[in-house]
Amino acid sequence: MTFVYFLVVIGILVFVHEFGHFIMAKRAGVRVEKFSLGMGPKLFGFKKGDTEYVLSWLPLGGYVKMAGENPDEEPTGAPDEFQSKTVWQRAKIAVTGPLTNIVLAFVIMPFVFMVGTYSEGPAKVGYVEKGSPAERAGFMAGDVIEEINGRGISDWTKALTLIAVNPDTDVTVIVERQSEKKTLTLRPDLATELKIGTSGLVPDIPAEIGKLKPGFPAEQAGVMVNDKVIAVDGKIIYHWNQFSALVRDSKGNKLTLTLERNGTRMEKIVTPKEDGGRQVIGVEPIMRLVFKKHGFFESLRLGFDKTIESVDLTFITLKKLITFNLSIKTLGGPVMIAQMSGQAAAAGLSAFLSLLAMISISLGVLNLLPIPVLDGGMILFLVIEAIRKKPLSRKVMEVSQSIGAGLLITLIAVVSYNDVMRMFFSK
Repeated sequence: MTFVYFLVVIGILVFVHEFGHFIMAKRAGVRVEKFSLGMGPKLFGFKKGDTEYVLSWLPLGGYVKMAGENPDEEPTGAPDEFQSKTVWQRAKIAVTGPLTNIVLAFVIMPFVFMVGTYSEGPAKVGYVEKGSPAERAGFMAGDVIEEINGRGISDWTKALTLIAVNPDTDVTVIVERQSEKKTLTLRPDLATELKIGTSGLVPDIPAEIGKLKPGFPAEQAGVMVNDKVIAVDGKIIYHWNQFSALVRDSKGNKLTLTLERNGTRMEKIVTPKEDGGRQVIGVEPIMRLVFKKHGFFESLRLGFDKTIESVDLTFITLKKLITFNLSIKTLGGPVMIAQMSGQAAAAGLSAFLSLLAMISISLGVLNLLPIPVLDGGMILFLVIEAIRKKPLSRKVMEVSQSIGAGLLITLIAVVSYNDVMRMFFSK
């Protein structure tokens, strides 16, 4: 089913992208010879007017074949050829594909909120790790993050994303602390070979048992789901990470847990055991997310805001990648999209639609990059043509296309390698 969901995602995104090119070409009076969904040999198709509509065997990609579009072909000068149109008309045809993908996200996101989403709530700090950048910056438990580098923060997802894409860089953070605004300067540490930033800020996670691992010390000691951890060896517990740290640092010695169960306090003796190189007792925190459906007009507003936020974060991430401030190992390709599609579908319609919108934004933005063989490369050629008052030579365009194809193939190889490493070698 994961493969099926992957095909659905790719099919929708490619169809929308190519449909954008198709519609604008038709409006400009360009003869469209073929509209193919998929690549490779034709599975089936039909012809209507000048256009052959095709479904091809390989369901990855697609294309619109316009008369006179290929620079390798000698233009005949016919008025319905792509090269016969003005620079502005050709630019509109090139840009409409990526823009249609971005517009699709604006259409989809309101439905995400109408179907319903799990609310994280505000980005409230529950725990500040000792010796971390957050502690050095002066963060305190209870702080609510409102802005990072001038961008409003509505939840932890956006906060952690902005921190991740700003490793070893000063970040201005505005927090609310006891009804007062505080401005803090955070410099996230550079973490792992991925070059992502970490801060030591941890969301507000209560020390409540959400899940027990069968056969582990907690279950054996009589700990139960929904138990609240009040203290460990007499030390008051106010956050899950504090509880987790005490277990991790126990060196396998017995711990006395003070628990609250249905209003009654009790003590349980637990002896952590080593698992995966660390001390554990086999418990996971409880996650209290609120599922909420929104009205039509509120969904429109929330969907618009979320799409703008996602486009913004995509450009930030892209800038960090281009300037080598973020590792290319963070990129993923078809395998990761397939895995995420299956996971999102299993999580429900809202998660699946949200993933579809996010990938559509990424596809749209990436296609606007000024790299030959991408739509952005075509737009770059047209800008140069407008400045020079004549098109680039066929030789220059051929060499540029070859270089662009090489870059694209290299990128595909890198993200495929990343996918394989994640699938088979990640811990």
